[in-house]
Amino acid sequence: MGYRLRRWTDADLDVLVAANAPEMMEHLAGPETPARVARRHEQYVRGWDAGRPSMFTIRRDDAPGAVGSIGWWESEWDGAPCLETGWMVLPEFQRRGAATAGVRLVIEDARARGTLPVLMACPNVDNVASNALCRTVGFAFRGELEDEYRGVPMTLNVWTYDLGGRA
Repeated sequence: MGYRLRRWTDADLDVLVAANAPEMMEHLAGPETPARVARRHEQYVRGWDAGRPSMFTIRRDDAPGAVGSIGWWESEWDGAPCLETGWMVLPEFQRRGAATAGVRLVIEDARARGTLPVLMACPNVDNVASNALCRTVGFAFRGELEDEYRGVPMTLNVWTYDLGGRA
């Protein structure tokens, strides 16, 4: 079974709506309001015109719709610019390789189109699956980071990936 990334389009709002369930947002400050979900969707669509963020749906070759989302954008870590990535996979497709395939594909996209040498991921310390995924695909653990997301304090693990020795 193969996976591919597809550029985020107007047709992908349903992916964000499905991901806005309490169990999906447990490590991200809880569900968002419908207005916030709509704003995020518009940001993802417009990001392609503005050059950031580069958001995608994760597609399985044998499934008609999206199985999740992933993307990368410019960020900063340890005082230096970098790229950052984040992902989610809908519950019915979890534990089937979609997230691993999506992260590997987004690494290749960031390597090909990005202009910075490091890709960073910052899953919540309690997000066992995302932290394991970072290890699996070859990110290096760099430590913990205290941050705030939508007004909620969080402790995050910082993982980095060298995008081809440009660091």
